[in-house]
Amino acid sequence: MTTYAIGNVKGHYQPLLQLLAKIRFDPEQDSLWFTGNLIDEGPEPLAVLRFVKSLGKQAITVLGHRELHLLMLAQADGAEVDEVLAEVLNAPDREELLKWLRRRPLIHHDAQLNFTLVHAGIPAEWSFSQALTFAYEVESALSQGSYAALFENGGQDQSRWHAKLRGWKRLRFIANAYTLMKYCNGQGKLDFKFRGATGTQAEGFMPWYRRPERLTANLNIIFADDAEFNDVAYHGIYPLPTQGQLSALSLSATPEMFSVAYG
Repeated sequence: MTTYAIGNVKGHYQPLLQLLAKIRFDPEQDSLWFTGNLIDEGPEPLAVLRFVKSLGKQAITVLGHRELHLLMLAQADGAEVDEVLAEVLNAPDREELLKWLRRRPLIHHDAQLNFTLVHAGIPAEWSFSQALTFAYEVESALSQGSYAALFENGGQDQSRWHAKLRGWKRLRFIANAYTLMKYCNGQGKLDFKFRGATGTQAEGFMPWYRRPERLTANLNIIFADDAEFNDVAYHGIYPLPTQGQLSALSLSATPEMFSVAYG
């Protein structure tokens, strides 16, 4: 029995099937972890969602910013929806899929495997127990019938964590940290907008995992990022590519990466 962590699928259903064939995935024995962003520009978002959902307990997926965007669009009357996401929102099983997404976590940890899964990262100021607690605050809000208020109240204006943050501004910061963060500065300010490659970020900013005295430095963290897997000089950091390829990482004592390219 093997558990594989899979990077952003982004609606690329056929490459996902090719990758699963490559690793010889057995749904009766193996498990899959997904870094979120199951949907994006890929041509078959509905097929991806239905497939991952059909795996039941054999699949764990954390939420990415594209899932949160889809949930926001589902509640926004008259919002402009691109053709790809419209396929999901117009599907006969739309409500079932949206309900399933609303109950996905922002962080997943397996003590036996000794791996932690998130979409983007974990702020340096958060301990592991805080990361779990803060994620649960957003997860609880999403699971309730009034979850639309999460998207209606606040945006990306809050860029630093403060323990005194309250209400929707607090929940939005937590959600943004888990799904959008990539760079931060030495004082803990997060950049939720810049998505460029390492080395092209604003002066004074660094990848979130390079922040000194990061409180989760003891964790093995899997996340979606294009940092070079073999070149990251930080113990416990496992980035999975997000552009041009779909990758699977075997969660074992000696993790191994498998990939398939897509156009």
